[in-house]
Amino acid sequence: MDDHLRAVDWQSLHGPYGSASDVPDLLRALRNPDSAARREAERKLEDHLQHQGLVYEPSIAVAPHLIDLLANRNVPDRLVAYRLLRTIVDGVELYESPRRAVVPTLDDLADQRSEWWLARSPEWRRHGGYRRPVTSACHAAAYEAVHAGVPTYLRVLRDRDPELRLGMADLLGRFPQDWSIMSPVLAQQLLVETDLAVATAMCIAVGRAGEPSQGSIVDAVRRWRGNADRVVHRAALIGLVRLLPAPDTALLAELSDCLLDPEQKEWQSLADTMANAAAWAFSGITGESVPQLADLLLDRMRVPDPDRADFLALRLLLGLTFPDGPLPDGAAFTDLSEPQQEIVRVVLHSNMLKQGMMIQRAIGECNLPNTEEALAAWYAGRRPFPDD
Repeated sequence: MDDHLRAVDWQSLHGPYGSASDVPDLLRALRNPDSAARREAERKLEDHLQHQGLVYEPSIAVAPHLIDLLANRNVPDRLVAYRLLRTIVDGVELYESPRRAVVPTLDDLADQRSEWWLARSPEWRRHGGYRRPVTSACHAAAYEAVHAGVPTYLRVLRDRDPELRLGMADLLGRFPQDWSIMSPVLAQQLLVETDLAVATAMCIAVGRAGEPSQGSIVDAVRRWRGNADRVVHRAALIGLVRLLPAPDTALLAELSDCLLDPEQKEWQSLADTMANAAAWAFSGITGESVPQLADLLLDRMRVPDPDRADFLALRLLLGLTFPDGPLPDGAAFTDLSEPQQEIVRVVLHSNMLKQGMMIQRAIGECNLPNTEEALAAWYAGRRPFPDD
């Protein structure tokens, strides 16, 4: 370890608070038998790795040492390595998908609508036009440094410690480009897993990284569908929606309920976590694979609920019903398809635009009026929208 640490010019690496010259001592302290010393080293390392949720240069050099620590069964606490690796990967801003889809996914369609909206914004026009952001060299290198640990994460996924297994599932879900090598390991572990929290995390990892598959991984995830624990059952559905080329209607109906669970409005609640996991899984598939989803979401959104957050479901719904992107300028309500017209009716009937700016922007990204008054007037046919 010391040879590896000496090979890095830590003095030249700068984090949010200056030089990383003390990082080697902090990394050594992570192996200290004293738990208080490890906690202090972890706290100080976090300050070198990130600031306000964004990673900095030392993360790139630190990640390999954390992966080595994670692989070492003889250190007193390998979970500290997991937590710091997660700090790094959580702080990376990637503007390009690690795995490119041949056919645009629902997430791709949402990105296209967002870019159209930003390109027309007065703020961007004042600055010479919209420019799509690209991932910084630092963030790309930090992501790849954590990505290099996938073989280790797969080995540790078989560890006796359920907390380590859960952490590895969480990390593996960030690297969909390695689905072909992680799929058989996840399948094998899911077939023998006994811890419900770990099974949930692995199913959600499949929902983040999976792609249409056959055989053992489908059977392994399907084993958890129908579990008496509703969270595990829903996690299995989240995994299956990415694995099955044509998910069944019952599965899609339950995940629609998950997306629109009123309890998700409580920040970082379990319902919020599951709703976001379901939205992530849906975002990675194409609309053609779930033709019944739009009607299922509309059926639920027709019934107003002041305690419900509609954004996640609406974002998917707009991708399903506006696959060609925003309406042309000057379009009238009668120019819309029937599913598009029904969305307008539902948005007005449920007072959805009062839920805030995220809903308003999602509607505006389809080139629809995005205030209640303007949308109601446009719906009534009093004037076209927008003015060209």
